Amino acid sequence: MAAAPLARGRAAAAGPVSVESIGRVALVRMADAARGNAIGPELAAGLAAALAAVAGDPAAHVVVVTGLPNVFAGGADRDHLLRPERAAVEPFVRAFARCALPVVAAMQGHAFGGGLTQGLYADVPVLSERSVYAANFANYALVPEYGTTWLLRERLGSTLGTEMLLTARGYRGAELRDRRAPVRIVPHEQVLPVSLALAEGIARAPRHTLLLLKRQLATQLLAAADAATAVEIGPHEEAWASADRGRLVAERYGRPEEIWRPEPAGARGTGNGGPGEKEETAT
Repeated sequence: MAAAPLARGRAAAAGPVSVESIGRVALVRMADAARGNAIGPELAAGLAAALAAVAGDPAAHVVVVTGLPNVFAGGADRDHLLRPERAAVEPFVRAFARCALPVVAAMQGHAFGGGLTQGLYADVPVLSERSVYAANFANYALVPEYGTTWLLRERLGSTLGTEMLLTARGYRGAELRDRRAPVRIVPHEQVLPVSLALAEGIARAPRHTLLLLKRQLATQLLAAADAATAVEIGPHEEAWASADRGRLVAERYGRPEEIWRPEPAGARGTGNGGPGEKEETAT
């Protein structure tokens, strides 16, 4: 059954996810504050319902997705990482790529692990200078899946994406910008306004044109990501079965230093944790 169109100019909520229509733009906000926007059933179901409602609204041309002010998406939570059997979270992680309309991800807050993957699956990600972005899978003896090894290098650059995966440390947006990551990185308070302005520019095109263009882009994106997933899945299953996973999750999960580790001493200065810079971490 098709989702009901959104009420124009009003906000609707599905659990921790709300949707607000702003002209031709649908603003989707993920706000599971109690769990720090970690991947979970309520957030996943709410996001799926919100995106379905937007796709079914003939007045919506483009989607902007944002999160909490300090966390865009937190990746898997501790309970998920300690399960004997892994649970598939592919629909959540790839939700933006599978949305029928173009998606701008206003990644104002931090994004870690699968949350970073999710944000980078958007058609246009916008990052904050001061927030921290981490592909921190190896901190927990894990290697990624869902095309992450390809996606990070595609979106952020081959060398930088590989480094992020191998070091598993957090990178402030300012460092990623200084390293020439080819995504929009703006001052923290400008992430949502810039994202909405980008969306308004996209929304000038007819809805049917945007549906067709998104289909072209997403088909190519997911084909490449699926090819990467085929390579990733065996190593991911092997890593999940490792005894190191449970030990390192128990030791390290929730420790800010496991997410936010500045550039090593002696590395080129990039504004990443320099003198006087305010430390901001998420639990």
